[in-house]
Amino acid sequence: MIYLPDGPERPNQAALDAFWTEAKVSNPEIGDEYQVRWFGIDVKTTRGIFGYIKEGVKTATYTVPWILEQEGVPLARAGDYIVLIDYDGTPAMLLRIGKVEAWKFEAIDERVTHTDGSSVRDPNVWKLLHKAFWNSELKQYGLKVTDDMPVLVEHFERVFDKV
Repeated sequence: MIYLPDGPERPNQAALDAFWTEAKVSNPEIGDEYQVRWFGIDVKTTRGIFGYIKEGVKTATYTVPWILEQEGVPLARAGDYIVLIDYDGTPAMLLRIGKVEAWKFEAIDERVTHTDGSSVRDPNVWKLLHKAFWNSELKQYGLKVTDDMPVLVEHFERVFDKV
């Protein structure tokens, strides 16, 4: 399943298939289904996030169910896999979702933000950045970030990477 915001190149299906095949050779226990996602706002932040994930600094991602509902994309569950793409659409990492927590936007504090990259761990910075990004995504549906907006915190582990 693919839902990607504007920004990154869309991945080529042949490249996704090759990446998945290589990941399965290294990790035969993985299933056959995955989501495709992109983290960041541009090339530089995307590559920085890869570094945070490899260092074990960034250990979760954050999803607004309202967007997924509008796009007909199912909510992530523990055990789901994410193929993380680079800005140019190249598959770069395979992540496995562990625990999924539901939060309200207003309640997000350092218990959540400590799972993000070190540059956005301050809850005020985190909220400012995510509010701006999500408002740009929600606008097309006539929605905007509110204090009671649900946010899913999807804890993950890195399974395989090519970066």
